[in-house]
Amino acid sequence: MEFILTSLEKEDIPTYKKDMQEAFQRDAMQEFDDLDVEILPKKDIDEALTKKGAVAYKAIVDGTMSGGAIVVIDESTQHNHLDFYT
Repeated sequence: MEFILTSLEKEDIPTYKKDMQEAFQRDAMQEFDDLDVEILPKKDIDEALTKKGAVAYKAIVDGTMSGGAIVVIDESTQHNHLDFYT
């Protein structure tokens, strides 16, 4: 198995969002039987991607994007936080 973590490219964003939404929805539905809401709206992903200091990564396993993470770096404090990951 080959694993690569690299910066998200602009052309990957539509697939990245769709995959992230599906993963969050699927996991939530496994926990809640009567779930009738969208767990991760696109606007939340867009907000995370455009935050000041945001850096998005994609995880590639054997040549296929299989997840990722959005990390926000606060330059004034040098503290980081993970907004989303799959």
